[in-house]
Amino acid sequence: MRIDSRGLLFAALLVLVVPRAVGQKDPASLPARDSHDGLLVAADPWVDAAAYKAKFKKKTPMDAGVAAIDVYFRNDTDKLIRIDLDSIRLVYAPPDGDRQKLLPLAPQDVADLILHPGSSKNPSVPRTRLPLPGRGPKKSRGKDWDELTASLEAAALQTDVVGPHTTEHGLLYFDMQHQYDMLRYTKLYIPDLTFVEKSQPLFYFEIDLGAPVK
Repeated sequence: MRIDSRGLLFAALLVLVVPRAVGQKDPASLPARDSHDGLLVAADPWVDAAAYKAKFKKKTPMDAGVAAIDVYFRNDTDKLIRIDLDSIRLVYAPPDGDRQKLLPLAPQDVADLILHPGSSKNPSVPRTRLPLPGRGPKKSRGKDWDELTASLEAAALQTDVVGPHTTEHGLLYFDMQHQYDMLRYTKLYIPDLTFVEKSQPLFYFEIDLGAPVK
């Protein structure tokens, strides 16, 4: 029996491409977005409990008052772009209040908040480097913690580089202390992006999250 190599190649491409498309939206269709220099950055803040349950099943970030924001990076250029994840902030600026900057939580921190509600994770306190999934040391804290952390990592933003003509997306986690209505007064601030080949910086991105939650 003759095997069609073109058919095998097509099947292999499906295996690689289809899983990435599951749950992925068109970033250009999201109200919260910013675009320049050939890069489109969009954000989809999750405020519906059903979205969390569909992704995480039993225990979810929402149980601990943590907001998940699905962030999209669509690179329409021929250049590789690097994002400094450590520099990303969620800026809270209410009309009659003080401006605050929240740091993204690592999946391990989110798991701690979910499983140990009494623990405190002040969102304004600097943390160690935000780890990409699968990188860096991770100490086990029991089966439940390991499983929960793995699911949080799998849903998180998986990379700090965006290839030419590709789209990357994943969740960033922020401790909103159950005050999800605060998201209408927030902007996702992404200041440090670079075209890798020439170390050429891009102008910062600021995505107003108020539009989709009003």
